[in-house]
This record gives sequence, structure tokens and C-alpha cells, in this order.
Amino acid sequence: MFSFTLTITMNAHRYPLTAQAAFICIILASIGSCRKAGDDEVWTETKDILIVPYKSDPEDGKQYLDIIYENVGNDTYRKIKFQLFRRTGTRIDTTERIILPETIFLPKEKRLVPRHIGQSPVTFDEVKAGKVWGIIDTKK
Repeated sequence: MFSFTLTITMNAHRYPLTAQAAFICIILASIGSCRKAGDDEVWTETKDILIVPYKSDPEDGKQYLDIIYENVGNDTYRKIKFQLFRRTGTRIDTTERIILPETIFLPKEKRLVPRHIGQSPVTFDEVKAGKVWGIIDTKK
């Protein structure tokens, strides 16, 4: 009878084929089970969420960006993403912002995005919201 054992030398260590196969299976299983948290999340464009950005009243001579968001539809949302247009003179800057509500955003609710500590005062002349997307909460 003929017996065959395959070994691979890695860093001067010898590993039998069965150990290598098990190691490869563990690696592949780990890779397969590692998913980003947002892989199953689908952003859906919506007109059911109103975004109202505005410059705050002056506080110590400075104005800040405030954003109110309101759910005028019948769906509940876990995350909200929107376009923010800021005009300074003739220049328009566009960014996308994400709102992560503290709790599920229910129909007919209206909230203010809290300011973070150290938020810079506004330097733009005008601000508007564009398209809005949401991730609908399916765990009703």
C-alpha cells in the first residue's frame, strides 16, 4: 500500500493536511459570517419625511445649523439620509447627512437633530434639503 501525507511548511512549522483543511474551513466560515451591519438595509427614497434645515437664532453672536425632521407618512424609520445644500455667495456645497434617531421614528413625529458639542458656527448664506432616503423599520 502507498500512503501519502501532504505537509506545508509555514514559518518552519509543519502542519498536516487535515489541520490545514480545518484552518481554511474556519477562515472561510468566518469570512462568510462576517457581514456589515448594513448589508440587509435598503435605503428607499421617500417623500414621507420632511427635512427642514435652518440657521439658528444668534447665540452669543453666532448662528448654528439646526435641522428638524418630521414623519408625515405611515411608515416607521430606523435611519434617515438626506442631501444638504449650503450656498455661500455663488458657491453651492452638497453633502449627504445621516440621522440616527434615538428610538424608532414613528408616523406623525417631529424631532430636532441635537447639536453635538463643539459644533462650528455656520459660515453659509442659505441652506436647503434635497432628496431624502429612509430605512424602514420592519419590526412592527
